[in-house]
Amino acid sequence: MDQIGFGCVKSQLEDYMTTSIYVNGLDFLHIIEGIEAEQFTQRGLTIQNGCYEGISFFIAFHNQNHFMCETLDDYKHPDQRYTLYDYKCSGVPGDHSLSCKITVGSQEVLWHDFKNFSRIIPFELDYHGLELRFNEEQYRGAIDLIRNNKAENLFA
Repeated sequence: MDQIGFGCVKSQLEDYMTTSIYVNGLDFLHIIEGIEAEQFTQRGLTIQNGCYEGISFFIAFHNQNHFMCETLDDYKHPDQRYTLYDYKCSGVPGDHSLSCKITVGSQEVLWHDFKNFSRIIPFELDYHGLELRFNEEQYRGAIDLIRNNKAENLFA
């Protein structure tokens, strides 16, 4: 089973907090950047990959419970995909976002069928069947820890 954790970081664009995701102790954004960079290089593109920013911390954990599939329609995509990251140079939900299906079961939570909804990349990105399996109790615990919103827990 994979391990998940969440954090809170200041947006690089504006004055609000965004959600960071950690999988097995690694910043998940770096994992995605690596998968995408390989594909851009293969196609001879020199555009910067990984121009993502986590979704609003307030929306993810306080206004909604995004990672438990209770979120705003702006962060849902067809086939029950949920936004993990938005394009940081736009800020418009859905303009260029990385999403996946989140399946919550009684024993595990599965993140699968990753897809980039991009209006700026001229081809479909392939996430090589990336699939993450989390113990449901550990997953809920990671969400509860960050939703607790105490300073000592925010960056745990």
